Amino acid sequence: MNRRVFEDSFSNHLFSMGVSTESSYRDIMTSDEVNKDTLAQKMAEKGCDAVLLTRLIGQRKETVVIHGGYSGYMPGPYYGGRGRYARPSHYNNWGSYYGHRPDVFYTPPSKNEYIILTVESVMYDLRTEELIWSAQLETTVEASIDNMMKDYVEQVAKDLKGKGLI
Repeated sequence: MNRRVFEDSFSNHLFSMGVSTESSYRDIMTSDEVNKDTLAQKMAEKGCDAVLLTRLIGQRKETVVIHGGYSGYMPGPYYGGRGRYARPSHYNNWGSYYGHRPDVFYTPPSKNEYIILTVESVMYDLRTEELIWSAQLETTVEASIDNMMKDYVEQVAKDLKGKGLI
């Protein structure tokens, strides 16, 4: 299911940029069915001039620790009274001293774990079979696989367009 969504996401995004595309899941159901010559012939019949392949090449877990601590501020002016060297106004009587306190906030330490995926995309010229473009990108696994795929597709398409390949 993710493969189909991923390929359609690529196809739709590239189509919106004026690039004609074909998704492979229509011709190849599983990786066991891949016959390079048959696939190349099908792509040539459809008018394809390049093939863009993507695969997951790595996965790692990363832990980010945010140390807790205290922070705060003192409400009101620090100095008051008469003259340049007068004592602060909160010393004038015990009631104002008692009410003059800092606001302190405590942030507890936290630890977040992320799964980082390394994904590689490559583009080959169908006629010469030469590699014409490749990229490895890292992405963080998110709650929404759709958003993760969309971001990846946009980055790849941006790079391909920037290099004049689409």
